[in-house]
Amino acid sequence: PPPPPPSPSPGPQEAIGDYTWTNGSQPCVRLQAQIQIGVLYPTQGGGEAWGISVLNPNKTKPQGRCEGAHPCLLLSFPSGQLSFRFEQDTRQGAVYLSSMALEYNVSFPRAAQWTFSGQNSSLRALQAPLGQSFSCRNASVALAPSLRLDLLRLKLQAARLPFSGAFGPSFSCPSDQFNLLPVIIGLVALGLLALVLVTFCVVRRRPPSYQAL
Repeated sequence: PPPPPPSPSPGPQEAIGDYTWTNGSQPCVRLQAQIQIGVLYPTQGGGEAWGISVLNPNKTKPQGRCEGAHPCLLLSFPSGQLSFRFEQDTRQGAVYLSSMALEYNVSFPRAAQWTFSGQNSSLRALQAPLGQSFSCRNASVALAPSLRLDLLRLKLQAARLPFSGAFGPSFSCPSDQFNLLPVIIGLVALGLLALVLVTFCVVRRRPPSYQAL
């Protein structure tokens, strides 16, 4: 069965983590998001069910590696760990998520399995121009047929962060850009309608160019 979609409301603000890894005093990766882990697990009755849990930022510790063109971020928490590996494409002037792995121990109701792991090393996701941050209301990454990750209210930058650690100019994901399209079309249509009404009023008020006999 398909996994249930994440709630449009990402939940309480305290569930949004802000994780930064630095190379000495130079930040190299910063990830800000509410991280939801979706697991398709076998039940004791022989069926399957989807379970979703949210990482607690207060119990999650960032680590990483910044050397070279492949920065990494590792998030460790009491029930497992989650790793992100990025790659810089200097020819296109971009950086993207190339690999992700998860090890997770969790107990869902009537579950027949408690240990889950998955890895996807053939990604080209969350791509943004170098020096810019990637932002998205909901970015999903599949790690296995029974394991997926949802990054809600995501802001990410994996290269050329300033010393302050502040995000660079925002680059929106395609889904957010698509959601803005109806708004833009509506504004254009409203502008055209206003132009037609103004033209109509001007024509009605213009005096006739002939004299009645």
